[in-house]
Amino acid sequence: MGEWEPKGILDDEDVRMRLRIMHAVDKSLDQIKVTDLCEKIGISRQMFYRYFDSKYSLHWWWPMHVHKFYLIEVGRTMDWETGYFHHLKLLSLESEFFKVATQYTLNFPSQRSIMPHYRKCALLETLQDYKHIALDDDLMFCLDSWVKTETDILTEWYRLDTVPPLQEAVERLARVAPKMLYDALRMD
Repeated sequence: MGEWEPKGILDDEDVRMRLRIMHAVDKSLDQIKVTDLCEKIGISRQMFYRYFDSKYSLHWWWPMHVHKFYLIEVGRTMDWETGYFHHLKLLSLESEFFKVATQYTLNFPSQRSIMPHYRKCALLETLQDYKHIALDDDLMFCLDSWVKTETDILTEWYRLDTVPPLQEAVERLARVAPKMLYDALRMD
């Protein structure tokens, strides 16, 4: 898969503060109070809300942050397997957070749709602006289905601490991606 070096991932103060807040989480997000997090790391509630909309947005911030380093490049500059390889390595840097923080049910549709929506926008951009592919109903169905499935798979793996070994995880994800979508983003 090539050399792996997470350049630029932690290079800014905003990212470091968000990680500091994330690392203060020591139990499920629905059992923790923003006030307790703030007290634990010595920041105000106002500062917390400068970085996060709610305590539940902590769950999606890291996957969305690391998405822009590798996974977004699938179909643009790298193939599925390479994108997943690097993305999973980056997600795994915060696996302890996911094990502790996501022991709750995402009961709110708005919370469940954050990552799939973000992922869908990125894939649509790749298909339209990089691959110049006309989107028909079948491809849109594959895309809509995949972004939900991909998010569910990754959330469950990390929440339940059942992430397969890296290469196996990469192969599984690439194997279950809809063929039509996989082929549309193939690097030729």
